Amino acid sequence: MTAIFTTYLFWQFVVLNFINVLVNTARSLCTIKGGKWVASIMNAVCYGYYTVIIVITATYDMPLLIKCFAVAFVNFVGVFTIKFCEEKMKKDSLWIYNAIGIPTAEYITLSIFCKNENIKYVYHKIADDFYSIEIFSETSKDSEKIVKGLENLELKYYAVEAKEKNRK
Repeated sequence: MTAIFTTYLFWQFVVLNFINVLVNTARSLCTIKGGKWVASIMNAVCYGYYTVIIVITATYDMPLLIKCFAVAFVNFVGVFTIKFCEEKMKKDSLWIYNAIGIPTAEYITLSIFCKNENIKYVYHKIADDFYSIEIFSETSKDSEKIVKGLENLELKYYAVEAKEKNRK
């Protein structure tokens, strides 16, 4: 068993699978967040490269269980690495949290909370005892506070990311 882990071919198998995981995870992100050209190119690269992985997996004389564990391990590490890097590179953006039909007591509590946390908001009185409120978050830290505040008051809300359109 230790002979398998010390062979050059085993480590080549692990490294090639790790590269496959990194490229496929990046492909998934590009498919979701990128345009049709980027998504198409990434898919072409991934599936072309995957052919290499299939051939190596089929031809390398190693117990199937070892192959499964190696692929599972590199998938865990690779996806975790990409998602970790994505979180670190992600820029904060403006989020708008909107709650409608808030009774007066909850509105007062929420507005005091926003003032204490220095979070910007606007509100509208929509009926005698009900309000609508829009709360603005420019950081993920503020978003966490806002969500916690809304959920503590058991208010229904929705959130929208404000995106800037290309200017010409």
